[in-house]
Amino acid sequence: MRTLGKLFIIITALLALAVAFAWKHFTRPAPAAQASAATIEPSASTMSAQRRTTAPDTLSSSAHAGVDEAQAFQSLKQRAKSGDAVAQRLLAETYDACLVPNLFRDRFLQWNERAGQDRPEQAAELDRIAQKRIALCDAVDGGAIIPQELIRGWYEQAAANGDLAARARGYGMQRTPLDAATATQLLDDVVASRDPAAMRSLGATLTSSITANIGEPYKGLVTGPLAGEAWVLAACRMGYDCGPESMDMANICLFGGRCLGETSEEMMFATIKTDAERAALEQKIQQILEVVSP
Repeated sequence: MRTLGKLFIIITALLALAVAFAWKHFTRPAPAAQASAATIEPSASTMSAQRRTTAPDTLSSSAHAGVDEAQAFQSLKQRAKSGDAVAQRLLAETYDACLVPNLFRDRFLQWNERAGQDRPEQAAELDRIAQKRIALCDAVDGGAIIPQELIRGWYEQAAANGDLAARARGYGMQRTPLDAATATQLLDDVVASRDPAAMRSLGATLTSSITANIGEPYKGLVTGPLAGEAWVLAACRMGYDCGPESMDMANICLFGGRCLGETSEEMMFATIKTDAERAALEQKIQQILEVVSP
């Protein structure tokens, strides 16, 4: 069975490919798509098409929740526009989470309905997580279709303004391997920061772009079959949100086919096949935690 770190990478890649195809064939980017992330906004013409009606018996509670979601999103967006690097990365993550639900709302709902039918024991949790994601995405620029350039631009601005998690993600997603000095500097910075978000981002996108040319003292910490998973779970233990309600576990539920109300760590150890592999993962986690400890 695919492990958690591999699912993060696979889901990210598949979503990017699916949306790139759909955006090319079914939509036309607004002229603002060529602007910077600070000025680009979703096209107003795409917003009304993405709105969906709510059943009358749920209108009152959903409307209240929608107001809260909308206020939280606008606050985050304002902080990002004011230059807060962490807010810029969180805004990019929010847009990223809503890219597929806002572009393919009907298909998103249909896919999850079929998935619930295929896995009836998980249907209630899948529906809950899907409805929670819809509430979030309805609040994201009013449910507008989200240009990929918008997501990419906010991630790039966050990295340029000093957000280490965004920088790690950018390095992991690029095709050209980092040279040894750049890769080592990234690991130096992540370790020195003791930032759980940076550790999680490194682990979730720990590809050959980062590891190909890296040497000691980090080679053993970023290579091997469970290295990405170990960094993600070390981040969880350092305080990153890896609970059942976290964005990562919601994505695993919505796009990875597992909706059991687990934490990242519970899922990881449950899906590893052998005791030897579980022991190896725990050992790698401990090695990482020792390195990042003060």
